[in-house]
Amino acid sequence: MSLFQDFQSISLEEWKNKIINDIKGKDYQDTLVWETEEGFNVQPVYNKESLIDNKSKEYLLNKTSSEWEIREQIEVTDIDKANRKAIKALQGGANSLQFNGNISSFEDMKALLNEIMIEIIHIHFYNSNAIQTADFLNQIIKERNLNKSEIKASVSYDYLGELLISGAWHKNEQTDFDTVYQFIKNSPFSNITINGHYYSNAGANNSQEIAYAFSQAVEYIDQLTERGMTAEDVISKIDFNFGINSNYFFEITKIRAAKIVWEMIAESYDVCISKTNIHCQTSCYNLATQDSYTNLLRTTTEAMSAIIGGCNSLSLTPFNDIYESSSDFSSRIARNIQIILKEESFLDKVNDVAKGSYYIETLTDEMVEQTLKLFKEIEIKGGFLTNIKNRNIQTTVKTTNKTKLKKYQEGKKTLLGVNKYPNKMEKEKHQFIQTQKIRGNEVEILEQVNISEKIKRINYH
Repeated sequence: MSLFQDFQSISLEEWKNKIINDIKGKDYQDTLVWETEEGFNVQPVYNKESLIDNKSKEYLLNKTSSEWEIREQIEVTDIDKANRKAIKALQGGANSLQFNGNISSFEDMKALLNEIMIEIIHIHFYNSNAIQTADFLNQIIKERNLNKSEIKASVSYDYLGELLISGAWHKNEQTDFDTVYQFIKNSPFSNITINGHYYSNAGANNSQEIAYAFSQAVEYIDQLTERGMTAEDVISKIDFNFGINSNYFFEITKIRAAKIVWEMIAESYDVCISKTNIHCQTSCYNLATQDSYTNLLRTTTEAMSAIIGGCNSLSLTPFNDIYESSSDFSSRIARNIQIILKEESFLDKVNDVAKGSYYIETLTDEMVEQTLKLFKEIEIKGGFLTNIKNRNIQTTVKTTNKTKLKKYQEGKKTLLGVNKYPNKMEKEKHQFIQTQKIRGNEVEILEQVNISEKIKRINYH
């Protein structure tokens, strides 16, 4: 017996007619339908009739685990300080560590991992000396007499992503791809991390972020298969790092759509993937330098979006990280947000928790469609490298960011504490930290921006 047999089904047309009647002569399209940054229209009501081609059903997003890593990101500038911060993070609830920065010697690696049980903790390294780092890690495993197959670790670098940020290759195009080939081919811990959050932090919309990230991934696949690897081997080594902003439902949609599109791309290479490895980190794009505790609200909803969307691991940017080095307090708060969502909200207990929402599933399908459209445009125009050398990608992202900024300035988009309800009692003025990169002569850089700082300068200085 079904409870729903006692209720009459209402069609989408009936819902629409009821809404038109309730708005008393106002134009339905102008009043209630709005266009997203990606270019599709959001309706005021959805039901099962909205799901014309339900991709989230076809691609079974619930086949991966709902568990995610609470990953602490640690900059390696001082080995001893990095080690102490890592241990404190683990004691505070993190179950994964990512060390960003080169490690110059085996002794430094030993000091960095001192008292850290790599056989039970997920360890990730991101640096430009990945081959050497993997060698150091192998030596640690051997010295500790551990089973290599049981170690959950990765060493990665994104030459194409860093090219966009710095403007220059690490060495040169040919050598960099040859280095990736040697690294990926010879190390069990090697990965290629595609830094999609670089596009997000530069102001790209959601479909741009994932489309450009996938185009970048395809560039790696094509370059490495030309050097002798199989597409399956390359695809198995690719991880994605996406940024998460405050547009709650659309960030959920982005991660769900990304899984579907990547599976489609893998299928085009006749590769069947069991899962898409997605790390998320909350964006620096919308963090405010003034009234900075408001950032805790942003990172909380952003964390929920990433988790509900289905990320495999998550790092939260501490609320003060945009204007000063994060403190023990701010790092602890960032970790505790995830712990609460896991231990008290139980978001790790249900796979694909958004499943069954007509709204989210329809938006997922539309995000898939927009992403594939943009991805195919890039491929038709010559692929990723061609489109950054001719500045097409950078120009498109800049244009999108300018449009966003204008809407914030005009009050058409709201950022609490910045262009809406700013704390006028706050006297201390923090300055946004802009990481300066040395610009080379290969490509135009993809500038990382902070929109709230730009608005603050315009409105309050």
